Amino acid sequence: MPIHRVFDFTDVSDSEFDLIDEAVMRSAYATQNRFGRLFDERVYENNMAARLRAEGFEVHTQVPMTVTYNSFKKKYYLDLVVNQVLYELKVVSALLDEHKAQVLNYAMLQDIRRAKLINFGETRVRGQLLRNAVSQDRRHHPILRNLGWRSLTPQCESLLAHLRSIIKDWGTHLSCQLYNEAILHFLGGEAHCLQRVEILADGVPLGSHRVQMLAPNFAFAVTCLTSNQAHYDNHLETLLAHTSLEAIQWINLNHSQIELKTRCRSPADGKGITAME
Repeated sequence: MPIHRVFDFTDVSDSEFDLIDEAVMRSAYATQNRFGRLFDERVYENNMAARLRAEGFEVHTQVPMTVTYNSFKKKYYLDLVVNQVLYELKVVSALLDEHKAQVLNYAMLQDIRRAKLINFGETRVRGQLLRNAVSQDRRHHPILRNLGWRSLTPQCESLLAHLRSIIKDWGTHLSCQLYNEAILHFLGGEAHCLQRVEILADGVPLGSHRVQMLAPNFAFAVTCLTSNQAHYDNHLETLLAHTSLEAIQWINLNHSQIELKTRCRSPADGKGITAME
């Protein structure tokens, strides 16, 4: 995978991690005791970095990392790296699944076993260790599940071709936003694909809604749902019923399974499971 890093991580042992993490969490508690829980993340980050450097740790902040594929580039910044251990800082009322997904995305991109979230926004500093337990082999050999996909336009074939190439290069389990941004890029970019469609109810215009267009009257959606796919499918049907769209091509990246479905105004036929090449 083309990842451009300032430095390469080296996985530390469990005992080494415990010693580093004890010092990091001690620093986090001291930082919140001094600054409370209302400041921006960078304040806590800089104070922790100063405390840890004073204790002799090797500390890097806002470490750049760039993910590329052909002409697509996406840059991330890692909040805090202490002696090869990655920490992501938050100032939120509660940690959400999206925060955990962000950290696991970083861990997989760096191919490291663990990373940790630290939240300063709660009454007491909260840390949550996240483990990257998905092997590179598993990430690069997903199963493609055809749940009723139909190539209705030439652009549908192009969409699938880009998806296959990206997955072959990057693997699965990364950020849904990363996959979606890459696909948008190769289909012409946001300016070309993102369009507003009129919403109608009983022939009465109610407003407009932004969708990702694949071709005239054909939209596409990229999700990373691991449950409640039927619920989302029902909402796609509702969207179709209130627009002039003919179909929505739906790609769901369900961990090691890639689920493909064409949602038309009338149900599409054809189901099957095949290995993704």
